[in-house]
Amino acid sequence: MKKQLLYLMFAMTAICAACSDDDEIYQAEAVKNPVTGVSVENELMTEEGVITLEGLGTTTTLHVSVIPDNAGNLEEYSFRFGSSNVEVFTVDREGVITSVASGEAELTVTLVDNANVVRFQSKYRVAVDYVVKVEEIIVAGGFESLSLKVGDTFDLNANLTVLPDNAADKSVSYNLKEGNEVISLDNGIIEALGTGVAVIEIIANDDSGVSKELTIEVKDASDIDVHFKFTTAQCQSMEGNLVLILMDEPGNMAAILIKQSALLPGEYSKAQIDEISYVNLKASDLGNNRNFDTDNPGSFTIQYDETTRIYTIQGALNLPASLPHPAITMGFEYTGYINIR
Repeated sequence: MKKQLLYLMFAMTAICAACSDDDEIYQAEAVKNPVTGVSVENELMTEEGVITLEGLGTTTTLHVSVIPDNAGNLEEYSFRFGSSNVEVFTVDREGVITSVASGEAELTVTLVDNANVVRFQSKYRVAVDYVVKVEEIIVAGGFESLSLKVGDTFDLNANLTVLPDNAADKSVSYNLKEGNEVISLDNGIIEALGTGVAVIEIIANDDSGVSKELTIEVKDASDIDVHFKFTTAQCQSMEGNLVLILMDEPGNMAAILIKQSALLPGEYSKAQIDEISYVNLKASDLGNNRNFDTDNPGSFTIQYDETTRIYTIQGALNLPASLPHPAITMGFEYTGYINIR
């Protein structure tokens, strides 16, 4: 009997000990912190939960965690990310958001358990702000340099192409990097002051970082760049003025409008040369229908031998830059008869 009682007491002790262990396990499980929410952070996110991306292909990463951060069984949970419109932005498994096109779409952050049951979910807005920026600045003709004569002026604003055509801000700024004594630069207007070389930087104002350098070479106005020996000449009246037309065999031509009614010997300069005068030097690959410099067109002299009725004309004409052709001083001469009509 004592032996049975001893066995019974041992059994009861074992049962009580087992019960005590279960109570301890239950108590331990009860005090573990449950997950009560999720935390989503991003350096671009506003207090209203909006993430704004500028430009296309821009990326930003979500930083996610559970609340509290010491919650139990963290390994049982995982995050899922989704975009309501992948044509605006995409988001991968790591929470990396990539902008695709201008617009807005919804970002969903979901916490699921091992059974893929949704435990918590939050939503945010992603806005993609894409502004078309300048990609290239081209000086007319695509040239890297420009040749001017002392006294010439040149308007860069009228000779620039800013690409692409749909850039939101196509305005530019000008910076004279070298050659303060060679040229003056005022809001894109160049004035050639003296001989030498200057460098201008043309900068896009849209923070695209696009810029263009242009080298300006200024020569003395007295220098002759090209010389033509014309072989035929004619002169005709036009509304009280005279048009003197000179040509050579290759086909180069000068049409000089003289502000008088008779072709007399003497010197002809700005006062006598009309600004609509022009030259056609296409045969020499120097441009077509190029007008003279209105401020300093150049000058020429006419001599006439009454005995032989031979005219001798010689001088130099200044042609401003007409991209892609540089500014030049064109020397010329003609000796022979002139058919006056």
